[in-house]
Amino acid sequence: MLVHDFLDYYARNTPDAPCLTQGDNTLAYGEIRALSNRFANGLLTLGIGKGDRIAILGENGAEHLLLFMAASKTGAVAVPLNYRLAPAELAYMIRDAGIQVLLVLRGMESVLGALRDQLPDGITLLAHGQPNSLDWDHWISQFPLDTPKLAMDKDDAFIQLYTSGTTGNPKGVVLSHYNVISLAMMNDTATPYRSNAGSASIVCAPMFHIGGAGSVVLGIWSGQHILLHKTFDPEQVVSDLERYRTNTIFLVPAMIMAILQLPDLAERDFSKLKQVFYGASPISETLLRQAMEAFRCDFVQMYGMTETTGTVVNLSPEDHREALAGNPELLRSAGRPSVGVQARVVDSEGVDVPVGEVGEIWIKSDTNMLGYHNLPDATASSLTDGWLHTGDAGSMDDRGYLYLKDRIKDMVVSGGENIYPVEVENALAKHDAVADVAVIGIPDEKFGEALLAFVVTKSGATLTLEELVDFCRDKIAGYKIPRQMEMLDALPRNPAGKILKKVLREPYWRGQGRGVG
Repeated sequence: MLVHDFLDYYARNTPDAPCLTQGDNTLAYGEIRALSNRFANGLLTLGIGKGDRIAILGENGAEHLLLFMAASKTGAVAVPLNYRLAPAELAYMIRDAGIQVLLVLRGMESVLGALRDQLPDGITLLAHGQPNSLDWDHWISQFPLDTPKLAMDKDDAFIQLYTSGTTGNPKGVVLSHYNVISLAMMNDTATPYRSNAGSASIVCAPMFHIGGAGSVVLGIWSGQHILLHKTFDPEQVVSDLERYRTNTIFLVPAMIMAILQLPDLAERDFSKLKQVFYGASPISETLLRQAMEAFRCDFVQMYGMTETTGTVVNLSPEDHREALAGNPELLRSAGRPSVGVQARVVDSEGVDVPVGEVGEIWIKSDTNMLGYHNLPDATASSLTDGWLHTGDAGSMDDRGYLYLKDRIKDMVVSGGENIYPVEVENALAKHDAVADVAVIGIPDEKFGEALLAFVVTKSGATLTLEELVDFCRDKIAGYKIPRQMEMLDALPRNPAGKILKKVLREPYWRGQGRGVG
């Protein structure tokens, strides 16, 4: 099976069923199939074939789904680009991937203008009324509605997503049709309220992130009505949750925090929502408990990464209920491996560590990436006999639950003690005045590294370092308590909601002769 087979199945059997709604515009499954067929046939006239890269630049739109399906039908590889990047960064990705066709959406005119001089020769531009490009609406209307008949395989590349590139240049993660379909089957098995035709899912994560792209493709897998948001807007999310019978929504912790800060949250109706999936960055126990109280539905934590096509470990609703019933430690767990997934915790030599000890998490799954585009050495160093090295430090208990500590590169060594900032952040987040927090290690003559906490306070709240230190004394070991604090209006985050600790660290480590991730 290929990714587009599911679209074609629902388009044949329920052509008038709503497939995708954005704003006031709804496209049915039959319409999406017809448009994606036109797109695919148009790509063939441009010489696009198996393995060729086609990209899209813009905020979330129906065009993303069309590009994904057209890529599937032609054997091309879809490359959704992060429109928030600087022109030089986008130009790097376009050249690295070898993009042959670039679809530029409305609202990206200034980005395209700044990018033009850096584009490779021979690239075909599709846009809306822009010079030196094919007009998208006119161009796509010329091509036939029949599905191209091409020979393709489930192990062919389908999508290429670029990692955030917090250190060095971003890497293009290549995922196959089989990776994506395996993810859909795994997630369906791990989902208490399984997605089905007639239910709806809200997609507000960006399409250049596996959380957004994966959610759209999973919606097609199950015949859902996809409510696609251009960008994340907490008010729009809540309005759609009240309006539609929403089966699922995927939110990163920063999105959950924004929703919980809406002034009229207590009056909003979430009774139609079945389940919230959350992940992509650490969440404090305090924020999670607040969210569960507000939404009053099933919660599923999802742990994975682009290199695993997304979720490979789940903390189930039953686990959340067990935690609230007297085992709160479970809320600090990422959960247990999904169906067909194996997980190990290993030392620096790749040898399994004893239960409860910290090491690097390795994953073996049918969703593990094909590799990094044009980076054979990086691929080889990240995959060992089918095991993906996640770069995450963690431990496993005797029930098979994984407990994440931090990214290995984020670990702080202070006075010979290994400190994982996420543990410290979880403690600090419990303070009533703290809205958001990040902890890093900075140079220290005596201890090598010392902890620095960046704190965003809640509106109207005040907080001193002394108050924070006193608050932590009975919650974490003394050597884990930060003795330095900086107040910020907001923490720097990438579009996926992850805190950019490299940005926070850079002023302190500049000129220190040590690279930090």
